[in-house]
Amino acid sequence: AQAGDLLAVERNTDAVADLAVNLHDFDNVAVYEGDVEAILPLLPVDAHLLVAHPEASGLSRKAILAIVAAKPERIIYVSSDVATLARDGRSLSQQGYSLIEVQPIDMLPQTFHIETVSLWERNGR
Repeated sequence: AQAGDLLAVERNTDAVADLAVNLHDFDNVAVYEGDVEAILPLLPVDAHLLVAHPEASGLSRKAILAIVAAKPERIIYVSSDVATLARDGRSLSQQGYSLIEVQPIDMLPQTFHIETVSLWERNGR
């Protein structure tokens, strides 16, 4: 089975270049450089799944509104700060999403740093 289309929005120029190289062989991938707040509303999005991995400061209010407007059935939110995950999770809940699962992951062994991966599902989907 083939996956559907993948749209990536990334503001870091180096990361965009890496994505272009690593995903070059896939014809169902489009990479956009810029802030999700500005780019996502311009895309023809019918997302089943949206993955967000913001900086430690979390998602801006405009980013959350852009994500919710895309109406993904599910959101995977990868966070490096549980405080911003809690803040943004509250916003997602207020916008009609329910937390399904949370999993801490030690992506940087031998450090205190823990990433938290959470799965959110749109209510009434």
